[in-house]
Amino acid sequence: MKIKGYRKLKNNEYEITLNENKTIHLYDDVIIKYSLLLKKEITHSELTKILKENDTLEAYYISLRYINKKMRSVFELKKYLENLEFDSKIIDKTIKKLKLENYLNDQLFSRSYINDQYNLTNNGPIKIKKSLNQLGINDEYIEINQDFSPKIKHLINKKIKSNHKLSTNALKINIVKYLSNLGYPKELYISELEKIKADDITFIKKDYERLLKKYKYKYDSNKLKYILKEKLYQKGYEHDTINSIVFEGE
Repeated sequence: MKIKGYRKLKNNEYEITLNENKTIHLYDDVIIKYSLLLKKEITHSELTKILKENDTLEAYYISLRYINKKMRSVFELKKYLENLEFDSKIIDKTIKKLKLENYLNDQLFSRSYINDQYNLTNNGPIKIKKSLNQLGINDEYIEINQDFSPKIKHLINKKIKSNHKLSTNALKINIVKYLSNLGYPKELYISELEKIKADDITFIKKDYERLLKKYKYKYDSNKLKYILKEKLYQKGYEHDTINSIVFEGE
């Protein structure tokens, strides 16, 4: 197979034209290793070997560019190379090389990821750990030792301000759901939750008057009390507070 010409491309690649106008792309490292600039012909077996080595080099360079954008886990890089349809042996060889060169290190990746999540997001430890597991990080590399209490206090205060029309119970339920979705275990915020106290009497009186106006002509007095209690309970008011309003004056 005759080598007819070379053309330099970007990223240290060359386009080589063979006979019958067939072209291949090779990295300069491979060209130098096999002294292709000095040759006029190569055999089919040589070409097969050269292309395989070039694929290995390409997987390595592509991986470096992928990693340089941001840190990656081994699992992420493997999936990335699989999606590019590299041979499994080439992928394994590439990952092994990058590990030896310390470009891939799941322990360092985990530490960096946890710090970024803590400093740049509102995510809690459960959600952070789950995300790391999904990125292929084993539990042995996951150490979440940050103090989340200042972040939790900030999130709770923010929720209290934006939900100032909710009763104590409804507000607590809202906050528990919010923090749970963010990945905070209840033991981290239970003490802050117990401090929350809304102006239930003011709220319940308003709701009671509105409900009374809506249902007072639909039911007799006993049925009406039952309906009012049920509706107020659904809004998150406690039984004692509800009874103090519904049975006020009796």
